[in-house]
Amino acid sequence: MRRNKLRKRCSSFLESKRGIAVPVTFLLLFVSLTVVVSATYYFAVSKINTKSQGLKVSAARQGMLSLESSIQFVSWSPGANEIYRFDDFGGKLSVEPTAKRLTMNLTGPSFYDVFFNSSIGKVVYELPPSEDSNDNVFLKGDSRVVLNQSSSSMTQLRISMGTRAPEITLSYRPLVGSTVTETSQEKPTNTIRVYVINLNSSQALNQQGGSRLKMTCTNVTSTWWNYDFSYLVTSLTLKVDLDGTSGLVSLPVSSNANGALVNLETVICNIKIQSGGV
Repeated sequence: MRRNKLRKRCSSFLESKRGIAVPVTFLLLFVSLTVVVSATYYFAVSKINTKSQGLKVSAARQGMLSLESSIQFVSWSPGANEIYRFDDFGGKLSVEPTAKRLTMNLTGPSFYDVFFNSSIGKVVYELPPSEDSNDNVFLKGDSRVVLNQSSSSMTQLRISMGTRAPEITLSYRPLVGSTVTETSQEKPTNTIRVYVINLNSSQALNQQGGSRLKMTCTNVTSTWWNYDFSYLVTSLTLKVDLDGTSGLVSLPVSSNANGALVNLETVICNIKIQSGGV
């Protein structure tokens, strides 16, 4: 009799313990599942946000390429204008007319003359944070600051690290060429032409969100310098400093025992970028 009562008490005790253990196990399982689901959710959201930012960066690149195409469309055609809708890519667009200092000088034996020293402006788009900003990549052009090949693009469209974030910078570098225009018994005449796209008449802008921009070719100006050499000259060097980066081009010169005549022409295409309104 006593044994039966003891067995009943033990069974009741074990059943009561199992009744407590089941909810605790279920609670631990529920917490574990909650942690896993939450971590998965936040990881998925983070991946989606990263992918979204990456798409914005890609779209911003295409936007700056399209903006550059609009500038090229009006370049060298005085009075031509184009309106371009720059979309909101999550970053900030700036037009800086006083930026990008360009200095050029012509150099030869015992000869040095600075003939251009001015800012030529630039356009900057500060990118939103992204894992694939591709720092220090040229979307168009390359690192050279002066060109002597007409087939090369004067454009420099580059992704680089700015002071706060990666940014896409649009600017232009000079293009130079030389020809012998006349040869006489006295002195051969040489012509050197330097082409510059100048943005320094633009409106200073600093804006976020989408915006309309108007590009206008206000004019194309030409300035001449004449040099008379009384000695044999085989070449002259065009030295360029573009915002602290230097480059040079050697230009062949036709001359004889009497020397050479050199006509230097700078042809400047002035482009004005301004807000195009709503």
